[in-house]
Amino acid sequence: MATTSPRSDKQSRRTRRFFALTAAVLVSASTLGVAVGSSVDAGAVATDARTQRANVRAEQAKVAAQVNVLEGSKAQVLAALSTLNENVRGQQAALSEARRQADASAAEAAQAERDAAQTSRDLDALRARVAKYAVQAYVEPPDEALMRRFEAMSAQEDATRNALLNMQSRTDTDVIDQLRSTKARLEEQLSRARQSKADAEAHAAEAQGALQSLSAAQTQQQAVASQVRQRLDETLSDAAFLSRMDAGLGRQIADEAAALANAVIGIPSSGSGSGSGSTTTTTPPGGNSPYPTPALTTVNGITVASSIATRVRGLLNAASADGINLSGYGYRDFNAQIALRRQNCGTSQYAIWEMPPDACSPPTARPGYSYHERGLAIDFMANGRFINSQSNPGFVWLAANAARFGLYNLPSEPWHWDTRGT
Repeated sequence: MATTSPRSDKQSRRTRRFFALTAAVLVSASTLGVAVGSSVDAGAVATDARTQRANVRAEQAKVAAQVNVLEGSKAQVLAALSTLNENVRGQQAALSEARRQADASAAEAAQAERDAAQTSRDLDALRARVAKYAVQAYVEPPDEALMRRFEAMSAQEDATRNALLNMQSRTDTDVIDQLRSTKARLEEQLSRARQSKADAEAHAAEAQGALQSLSAAQTQQQAVASQVRQRLDETLSDAAFLSRMDAGLGRQIADEAAALANAVIGIPSSGSGSGSGSTTTTTPPGGNSPYPTPALTTVNGITVASSIATRVRGLLNAASADGINLSGYGYRDFNAQIALRRQNCGTSQYAIWEMPPDACSPPTARPGYSYHERGLAIDFMANGRFINSQSNPGFVWLAANAARFGLYNLPSEPWHWDTRGT
């Protein structure tokens, strides 16, 4: 039976140690793969302070949208518009921020994917390097002469010998460490890419929700603005007429109308046309025609549509019997309003008939929208002065009795009574 010398045994152990270390490197290189998992579930987007504020604004806007614009005070209408405008601005900001975050997350995901692609190439290069080194070590292992040189070294040379042996060990360990750190870096980059993609999807969904909320907020805003413009058509028409009768009252009405007009400037109109042709016309567009001049009757100096003359006569007689002397102005020809629109708005068909009153300078009512032009409205005076407050005795009597005769107050204008309640 063959025997093994101590020197051969030592050499054998060193050779086995060398190849064991090489094998370990190969095993590590082959097993340091990176599994690409599915996209991380982002879950529900947490409700933060910004979302809570948006929800509060939306709830306030719901309340504001219920304000009766035609009957509310100027302060109530302006407050409602302010709330609605703030809601729109808030929803616009939320949409802009959600889109910004979605874009930022998408850009971060793209960068993480580019980093991961580079790291993957680095990892492949390290694997190839280790594989090449291991094959070379297997084909050309340390020869006997080298091992005998190590054995022949004196004890005083042990430090040098150990340094030579450890150098290769550290080199091999460094390669393994590089493989491990590169794998960890790749996993982190892929995880970051997945998370950023999930964040981008969540922010995109948030942006879609914000877009829908913005659309709803704008619809509310435009609906109320349209009612304000309807009120302006009434108020401005009265202001233009009454200023000739009572300069102070005319200025009061005009100032209120200017404040309302200023509050809706820039809000898209949901009901008026959008053309701006330059053709001069005195004919309203289809569907926007003013009521034809009605049959008219004058009752105690007030000209109204003949259809309500009997009711008006009864009302005036009843007020007189109670000691309230009512007079006033009823029917107004819309041609005077056309002339004002030409002067303040322009001469095109759109400018005369469709342009919102707040788009004119100064704001001017559209012809064909006032109940006065139908002979169905009266601006009342009591004892020779326009009724300009709800404490006026004439208003108090009308509030208690006018409904019996089919006339109802426009609350924003104590002097204005018409048939719209019927």
